[in-house]
Amino acid sequence: MIAIATSLSRRSGIIAIGLVAVGTWLTPEAAAADVALQVTNARVPVSEEIGINLPLLMTIRNDAAEPDAILRVRCPFANFSEKHTVDRGEGAPAMREIKSIPIPENKTTELKRDGYHVMLLQTRQKLVDGEKFTCAVVFQKAGTKETEVEVSRTP
Repeated sequence: MIAIATSLSRRSGIIAIGLVAVGTWLTPEAAAADVALQVTNARVPVSEEIGINLPLLMTIRNDAAEPDAILRVRCPFANFSEKHTVDRGEGAPAMREIKSIPIPENKTTELKRDGYHVMLLQTRQKLVDGEKFTCAVVFQKAGTKETEVEVSRTP
């Protein structure tokens, strides 16, 4: 009976050590993936109107070894969102909806009005200078990043 208890105790100890080792091994990789892509300076302009469309601008730093892409964005103050680029063909620049926004590896990508950006469609409320909201930015590889978005007079 004592031999069985000792054997079980020894096995439990080995399993526990194994789980700790696996957890330690996975943690740095998971942490690295989490910090490899950073979203900063997310902002939208002030708006006195409801039901309008506004650009969501932000800076994205991708330190990962492979490219990523923005697939969608969800914000509590807009009904929909679209990913856009600005074409500069013949004539005036034209905004065009795209399937995803590419985020190259080892680079900083600036989403801005005259390039890649996200349009937030049909705002649900007035947006006052200094207000902050949390929006979900969904990336193809990095997953969903909860991002603080600030309403600013000078986006």
